[in-house]
Amino acid sequence: MARTDQLLNAYRKQVSMPLRPGLALNQRVWFAVYPPEEERRLALRLPEFEMATTEAGLEWVLIDLQRTLADWIDTFDDDTKNTCLETPEILEDYARPEYIKFLSFRINQAVANVPEDRRVKTVFALRGLMELFDFIHVSDLVADIDARLTGILVVFFPGEREDNTYRFLGARTGWDYLAVPISAES
Repeated sequence: MARTDQLLNAYRKQVSMPLRPGLALNQRVWFAVYPPEEERRLALRLPEFEMATTEAGLEWVLIDLQRTLADWIDTFDDDTKNTCLETPEILEDYARPEYIKFLSFRINQAVANVPEDRRVKTVFALRGLMELFDFIHVSDLVADIDARLTGILVVFFPGEREDNTYRFLGARTGWDYLAVPISAES
């Protein structure tokens, strides 16, 4: 069985478990961990993750971070934009905390678009994290947004996990996070 099929099966099991009100925030954040080389396959299979979610009686909101870096850069004035494009390493300095704020705002907008009484039964699916590589850490983004979420946040995480340590794209030093892990090995 393909790894994406295994991840989808593990997700189906997780999403079909009954919701328990009052769970701590880190128990409402799920990390769907997959090898980075599976990114395209996963993107094509997202409708199946959505279907598994709705079959479990929950709502699905996809929040795609692809192309957000370009959208963020487009908010710069012309002088800043030209400076950053001429000297790309400067962009990393701008990214913390401004790119995180930009992404958090986008995510919070998606959350706010769901009526408050339905948010608790909504899975907010975050994908396109490869866009963040070299600019911000996934852990910083999750820390900035997770307190505002009342539903479930599933983070499609290209990387690896060992115990509670996650490594983004297998390249960065890992960080400990107590999210619910979902993987092809689950």
